[in-house]
Amino acid sequence: MGEKLKYYVILHIIVLIWGFTGILGDEISASADLITFFRTGISFLSLILIGFFIKNMNKLDRKQVMLLLLTGGIVGLHWYSFFYAIKSSTVSIGVVCMSSSTLFTSLLEPIIFKRKLLVSELILSFAIIAGIVIIFGFETKYYIGIISGLIAAFLAALFTVINGKLITQISSFKITKYEMLGGCLVLFIILICTNKINAASFNLPMMDWIYLLILGVICTSVAFMVSVWVMKYVTPFTVSMSVNMEPIYTILIVLLIGVFNGSQKEVMSRGFYVGALIIIASIFANAYIKKRINRRVKQKEILKTST
Repeated sequence: MGEKLKYYVILHIIVLIWGFTGILGDEISASADLITFFRTGISFLSLILIGFFIKNMNKLDRKQVMLLLLTGGIVGLHWYSFFYAIKSSTVSIGVVCMSSSTLFTSLLEPIIFKRKLLVSELILSFAIIAGIVIIFGFETKYYIGIISGLIAAFLAALFTVINGKLITQISSFKITKYEMLGGCLVLFIILICTNKINAASFNLPMMDWIYLLILGVICTSVAFMVSVWVMKYVTPFTVSMSVNMEPIYTILIVLLIGVFNGSQKEVMSRGFYVGALIIIASIFANAYIKKRINRRVKQKEILKTST
């Protein structure tokens, strides 16, 4: 139990770090596609430097590299959708919509891992969707941000489940490095197609570059690599449910910032907080149910060994 607790604590530290992602994205003056391009690019370059200190890693074959690059493209599109949601609404809306990734994970994980669909996961997932619907009903002016946030949630569920399978064969470092490259390439293509990549794109304020470095190295390279590694010890669904704590951390941080600078941007309607409370309750319910299931499994194992 103590060993498991260690991985849960590590996971929640990573989620807390991710709690600053939306805030940093909101503070950076660049558009969502440029933020994602720089984020993945900075992360990839930092991982190349980290790679010089990591030895004895097995080489990947062409098929594995292509799979990682394609998955990285999904990661890039996820972050693009996420930052677009924030830019077109608020940080709070963006991160709360991301909580719906649990529903998508509960549907995708049984397909990819070929396991039974758990009723408890579906019930909790639909409870989260109910929370999203309530938020949607009270915050209709942010419908573009909400839709973008839901797209980001689906893409997050997709690459989380894929990475849960990849980590059994490939190191977290290599997964992160190639996926950051894949994400960067996809965003580069989008920027070329929209004619947004030019010299002016790199002419950002100094504070933007500082935020991008924090975003690319700490919130991405380090956090993403550790989150993939921890999937060796916890299930993708548990990771997805834990990531649902990100809205709580983020909302608390932005509300505190708002208190200090007098900003009213992140003050939401009562319906928003009702919906958010349903989502939070679902997270804790999942933790309780998983604990009960694990206890029953252990009891059955003890009975088998005793007989």
